[in-house]
Amino acid sequence: MDHVSFYVMENRMNRVKKAALVHGDDRKENIKKCLTLIREDLEPVKKAKNILIKPNLVARKPDFANTHVEAVEAVIEFMREIAPDTRITVGESSASAFYRGLPTTDVFRDYDYYRIEKRYQNVSLIHFDEDREYIHSPILSIVGDTRLRITKRAEEFDYKISLAIPKTHNFAMATFGIKNMAGLVMRQDMAMIHGLKGGIEVDAPKTFLNKLPPGTISIARRTLPNWFINFLFRQFPAYRRSVKMIHHNIVELAKRVWPDLVVLDGYVCMEGDGPVDGTTVDMKVAIASADPVKADGVAARLIGFEPEEIGYLYYLQNEEHLGEYSLENLVGNDLNRLKRKFRRHGTCDIQSEWR
Repeated sequence: MDHVSFYVMENRMNRVKKAALVHGDDRKENIKKCLTLIREDLEPVKKAKNILIKPNLVARKPDFANTHVEAVEAVIEFMREIAPDTRITVGESSASAFYRGLPTTDVFRDYDYYRIEKRYQNVSLIHFDEDREYIHSPILSIVGDTRLRITKRAEEFDYKISLAIPKTHNFAMATFGIKNMAGLVMRQDMAMIHGLKGGIEVDAPKTFLNKLPPGTISIARRTLPNWFINFLFRQFPAYRRSVKMIHHNIVELAKRVWPDLVVLDGYVCMEGDGPVDGTTVDMKVAIASADPVKADGVAARLIGFEPEEIGYLYYLQNEEHLGEYSLENLVGNDLNRLKRKFRRHGTCDIQSEWR
């Protein structure tokens, strides 16, 4: 039985897992309270031999686009209560750094991640920038089907934790814990997830974007006025086609690097032109669930979406049956009192044409 079939069977057999939503004035305590509320769903941690914590380090600036180091420490400290001696790895590969010709280690340094190795025993900080062994994931693109390279080291971890931030997104409507696992994709390939670029192999399909230097569009978004960039994308037929593909690509990627636990640090969230160029929203919340679809579904509602508006969540629940985004077994604070309608990305109306 392959790992995808295993997860489908497991989710069908298991009871509905809990999701926790906690509001408070302390980032670390919010996360720990969330994990305490769902502790009965975290029993598999006791059997794990190699735990991965996958943060979201998407940008060198602004700082609020990245997982705060205190959020990582909160997860480590809680995991140590369940598994005192188990090896924990904090691993990431930053696409934004790559587009600027920089290593992920620069982002680790900028956001004080190296202190983690000093503070905790048997905890290591790694990047996947230079990996050369891969898992392949099929993807759709505007020029035909191709494949994506995922670091093979993803298979070394028997318990994966996605630690991300609720944000609006410039292609996929919104991003939470499941999409965060894209950081295990080789940095040269990350842009392919959006469906606008073909593969980098010699015989892979190409678009004109393959001829541009890496990060051209990303840099343009940061240097040109938002209204102008969004106007251009509205006139770009390939963009309208790609928004139908990205959700399928995220699903295929997620099935190969499925997180066992999603923790969302919503102390500061992002609205508008996310996942990097948006603005802050102080929410002072945390979300956690051992059902990644449920965690992301709670986060979607928190920032003003319905989960079925977001293509990859819809597909993961209704076609792949890898989880469910109902509010059954939601514990903690009242979602209706905390949720807000975030300002969406400037191209959100086009993104919503994914169906």
